Amino acid sequence: MRRLHFFFIKLNTFILDRLKHIVILFVLINATITKAQQIVSIDETIFLHANATTFVSGETLLYKIHCLKSTDKTPSTISKIAYVELIDEAKKIVFKNKINLESSTGQAEYFIPTTVKTGKYKLIAYTQWMLNKLDSSFFETNITIINPYISDEKQNSNVIINTDPDKFIKNIKSTNSNIIPPNNIKLILNKNKFKNREIVSLNFKSDDNTITEGSFSLSVRKIEDLPFENQISAVDFSFKQENNFVDLQNSKTKIYLPELRGEKLSGKLIAKNNTDKVENKTIAFSLPGKNFIFKIIRTDNTGSFQININQVDSNSEITIQLMDEDVNNYYIKLDEEAIIDYTKLLITENYKLPPNFKEILINRSINSQIENAYYASKTDKIIIPKENPTFFHPLAKKYILDDYTRFNTLKETIKEVTTEVYYKQIDNKSFLHVNDPNVFPQQPDLPLVLIDGLYLENQNELFEYNMKNVFKIEIITGRYFLGSKFFNGLISFTTFNNAFKSSQSGSSIIKSTIQRPQPKKTYYKVNYSDLNINKRIPDFRNQLIWNPEVDLRNINTFYTSDVSGTFEIKLEGFAKNGTPVSLIETFEVNE
Repeated sequence: MRRLHFFFIKLNTFILDRLKHIVILFVLINATITKAQQIVSIDETIFLHANATTFVSGETLLYKIHCLKSTDKTPSTISKIAYVELIDEAKKIVFKNKINLESSTGQAEYFIPTTVKTGKYKLIAYTQWMLNKLDSSFFETNITIINPYISDEKQNSNVIINTDPDKFIKNIKSTNSNIIPPNNIKLILNKNKFKNREIVSLNFKSDDNTITEGSFSLSVRKIEDLPFENQISAVDFSFKQENNFVDLQNSKTKIYLPELRGEKLSGKLIAKNNTDKVENKTIAFSLPGKNFIFKIIRTDNTGSFQININQVDSNSEITIQLMDEDVNNYYIKLDEEAIIDYTKLLITENYKLPPNFKEILINRSINSQIENAYYASKTDKIIIPKENPTFFHPLAKKYILDDYTRFNTLKETIKEVTTEVYYKQIDNKSFLHVNDPNVFPQQPDLPLVLIDGLYLENQNELFEYNMKNVFKIEIITGRYFLGSKFFNGLISFTTFNNAFKSSQSGSSIIKSTIQRPQPKKTYYKVNYSDLNINKRIPDFRNQLIWNPEVDLRNINTFYTSDVSGTFEIKLEGFAKNGTPVSLIETFEVNE
């Protein structure tokens, strides 16, 4: 009776979840259907704040993104995944990051390797939902990369460069200093001149508390001695107008659905003879590992299927396989990722840094090399995602094998330890079963068998596997429903290091590696409260602090480095009510 009650709970949850998904999509689309049109409002845009626009090889591009409504710049809760790409002058992708959006914001980074040539680049940010817009609605900003280790680029005599740092500073202030009225929010420094390795204290004051409640990023960096371009500020971005209405019915391009619940994968089951039924077939998705993901999906009337990955995890190896009979009659094909047409993107070609910047570049490159040499003592901390319980928790009975006499083989283990489990052999294939003492005779249906979250159709592999590598076995007796499919129980094996590798292969099995979102980080903050601790470690940071989740209600502190000069404090972000905030201040550091 308890298992039947659990089944109805799972079934009701499944139905409610599907209804909720349909309702959300209906509300999102909010379509006005006329004779030959389906007009859709795509009220979503991206704003990106980077720590700089000019980089030397060995430095790191840091950035934060805001997913906003195009209309009022309040947080958009539609997409849960965003993408950032760096495009070179040949319109090719240098890197592509996938970012998990939490509370409509995300953060990531890109270390500039020595393989990236000197040149002008475009940093692009978008969501899949935004790709349905007709115009180039993705966010873009100019990036300059200078590689002192590659010297075969062509000179470009047409590049205009301002070599006076004072003019750079004046230009910044004249562009940004008045973008927020002084009575709304102010940046207050404890003083304007500091010594090397001295603490800097800054806080933010506002007469309007709603301004300080939002999402903001703080960058403190030495004013560029090299040529650079200003980024668009949050305030200037808030005035940007976009055409949000799209006629999906008459669209000549692929329609991209929003990633409502996380990463989205899609594919198609195809019959080899083009006549076998492809509708309502069962697809198993496994993302094995310690915090594994396992899902069961049904194909639609065309054989298409979609998989939502709503769990943050670093593992990227996936397995997708057909679970039904006659698997050899089918093959599975994953859909290609979105490809954006960048042919209309304007990027300066053949950029070269003029010779009069040689000394500045050498010093900058040396500083970068020294910082990278001491990276081990200044590491950032990856924020480990909360470990989610398995989908069958807490129903399973758990056997920690170290609590019992250890056996090398599965046959010995199920005979002496997991006595609920037995096996049958049919045509040289071994199949595990779960004995249900409440049912007689036993049901012929097979249980769901997983190892590290990987579904095993060929269980002979388990019988050949050394059980001393298995940490625990979890078992559920009786009927078990997952999605729209039921099993006669469940058996889950967990290895010590999640090291099980299956030899399963065939046209109906896809083993692939997918790109996963970058993990969130807490960025390193040096502490010189005790000068004796780090006095032997050189500190040539140009970037004094990067905080993608700064709290404006708190006092923020950081330390200067061994680098002297003029430094820029830059704050960008949006209040919860959509009010943009952009602040810039400078201070001096001298020996």
